[in-house]
Amino acid sequence: MSYLALARKYRPQTFSEVLSQDFITSTLQNAINMGRVTHAYLFTGPRGVGKTSTARIFAKALNCQNPVNAAPCGECDNCLEITGGTSLDVIEIDGASNRGVEEIRSLREAVKFVPVKSKYKVIIVDEVHMLTEQAFNALLKTLEEPPEYVIFIFATTDQHKIPVTILSRCQRYEFKKISYEEMNSNLKNILVKENIEYEEDALNYIIRNSDGCMRDALSLLDQIIAYGGGKITLEDTAYLLGITDSYLSNDIFSAILKEEAEKLADLVSMADEKGIDYKYMTECLIEHCRNMMIYSISNKLPSRDFTSREEEYYLLLKEYGEKAKLYSLFQILTKLINDLKYSDFARYVFEFAVIKAANISSLINLLDGESHAAAPVKKEVSAPVKASENADRPVKQETISQEKSADNEPAPVLKGSNEGIWTRILNIASSKNPMIYAMLQHARLIEDTAEHLSISFPLERKFQYNQLKSGNSKDIFENIVFMVSEKHTKIDIELDSSIENSKKKALI
Repeated sequence: MSYLALARKYRPQTFSEVLSQDFITSTLQNAINMGRVTHAYLFTGPRGVGKTSTARIFAKALNCQNPVNAAPCGECDNCLEITGGTSLDVIEIDGASNRGVEEIRSLREAVKFVPVKSKYKVIIVDEVHMLTEQAFNALLKTLEEPPEYVIFIFATTDQHKIPVTILSRCQRYEFKKISYEEMNSNLKNILVKENIEYEEDALNYIIRNSDGCMRDALSLLDQIIAYGGGKITLEDTAYLLGITDSYLSNDIFSAILKEEAEKLADLVSMADEKGIDYKYMTECLIEHCRNMMIYSISNKLPSRDFTSREEEYYLLLKEYGEKAKLYSLFQILTKLINDLKYSDFARYVFEFAVIKAANISSLINLLDGESHAAAPVKKEVSAPVKASENADRPVKQETISQEKSADNEPAPVLKGSNEGIWTRILNIASSKNPMIYAMLQHARLIEDTAEHLSISFPLERKFQYNQLKSGNSKDIFENIVFMVSEKHTKIDIELDSSIENSKKKALI
């Protein structure tokens, strides 16, 4: 007998073998026990999580001659025929290759005939979202009033492409990705049955790369077993999955956080020599950034499928992963993904972006005002006056005042403005967006009315003024103001010089 792939050999045959879908399997069993089986079901969710397998198991449970608590026995004629794909009463079609009106008309003719030897005639349509609009329309009437012995089971990875007229006629069940724990346990059981030696770290890489899809994990197992001559080692797994490239992304991410710009240039050259896909490399860096952010917040990694080597890697980088730096790095990398789509100079775009990211601390310092020396002493000098006009008037000597640093005090508020509103704006900005909060620390509230809010920056904070007025930052600030005021308010952001000019014009 020819070799049977692991994904087919270990396909679930009973409800208890379906992983991570307990809510769905128990609901279907209860429906059979209570006699509340409806005429149409829609199974939706990611690929390789058991949708079609559950549909077949459900068909067996409905037609099993010796069911046990609404579960198929797996030994009667009906169960064996459905498992082997030879049952005349279970019709399974692929929506991707049988997507036209003619195929649906043939299906409508088939459902007119009663089951040959089973209680129900079950129609399983896989990837149903691939049917054409005309095919869906042809199916509507049959789906709305099918014969009492017909049950439709649709499976799809994209329910949003299915017309609402079809959705409203089905019971929907959302399948989820298989959990790390269940996938890990299932793969180990399979490897023991197959008498395959494996390394734990290699298994972690396989699980992570399969993204909650058991079919992908089993296909990878087959490939790695064949490559490794019956063994699964970390070295072979890393080679076949391209994880050697991720080691380079580790080095690049580490150099960014440690602000080693010169080292970054060498690493990018190394990546270019290997012919690395820069989009893939950027995605790896984004994943690192996300893991590092969660680690810095909760002091633990986001999932359990990390190897001991990776845990040590993030632990060593933790001291360099300040939250503000990671926020900014994430913005740079997500923008880089889009820039790479439209550039013919992928290496240069990537290189400039990561070097900019390595210097992110200096940009943050500019926003916080930490990169500047203390503000220079500003002397307020009265305007010169003509002696002929003011000879008999005593000249008022204005005092020289030194400006206080905005870094050490909260933003000043002018008399007559709503100080409570401004405090709430600062509090929300502090929790929602530290970058915006850093800019607002240098601003002061000028006016706050029912429909108007005005803030100003001192002249020496022109950088923060320009940053806040830029499109994305201003949108975020407007959202924060809306959260406080609960109404759409006109917002003015000004420099002190513009305010002084407006006052002078008013006096003329």
